[in-house]
Amino acid sequence: MVSLMRVRRLLLSIALLPALLLSATAQQSDAAATPKIAIVIDDLGHHHDHFAFTALAMPLTLAIMPFTPKAEALAAAASSQGHEVIIHMPMQRENNDLQEQGVLDRFDSKAQFIATLSAAISRLPQAVGLNNHQGSALTARPQQMQWLMQELTQQQLYFLDSRTTTLTVAEQQAEAAGVLTGRRHVFLDNAPEREAILAEWQRLLDLAHRQGYAIAIGHPYPATLAFLQNDLPLLAAAHNVELVKASELLH
Repeated sequence: MVSLMRVRRLLLSIALLPALLLSATAQQSDAAATPKIAIVIDDLGHHHDHFAFTALAMPLTLAIMPFTPKAEALAAAASSQGHEVIIHMPMQRENNDLQEQGVLDRFDSKAQFIATLSAAISRLPQAVGLNNHQGSALTARPQQMQWLMQELTQQQLYFLDSRTTTLTVAEQQAEAAGVLTGRRHVFLDNAPEREAILAEWQRLLDLAHRQGYAIAIGHPYPATLAFLQNDLPLLAAAHNVELVKASELLH
């Protein structure tokens, strides 16, 4: 009888072996998952040479300022090339108490705030999200960030916090409103020179390998364009990271 029980247990172990091996393989696969990096290019829309970013053969998220001369044409070109378009929304910065047209600021009534935001959204119908241009003063104000997230919920747009201040409550308010959101981890080109950009890329890479993903923001500088054209394809392949759009890295 004991011998029969042992045989049954052995047979059961053999039957379960493929499932156990599959589970172990899946765990190893998850542990070795390729880190993902999204690169967002801010401040687009002022100049014709910004169209060079739409021609890059990699997934980019292009943040276009809505009230600029080239905004609509640039958004159309970016979308046709398969890039992700978001609105780079001007917001009030610290130490600036001037009320400016086309800028979300603390002087706006809710109606004025929503009107400016709606005008921006209508200019860029290709947009799937929004991030802040400047905004170190406004993104720290809960009331205005609630207004923003309410409107983004209505428009089904995501929010990416550029984190121009450590006092920001924007990402927190997005989460509370159920808006898909994320944050910038690294500015690639605060110093727009190749060596400095490579150093920031390394910071981004280290973070991506630690947490599985990372989001960088760059700007339309010649050095940034050259980095994307010449260095990034080789670096991404060499360091086993996948370039994706920002919308793929939100929570």
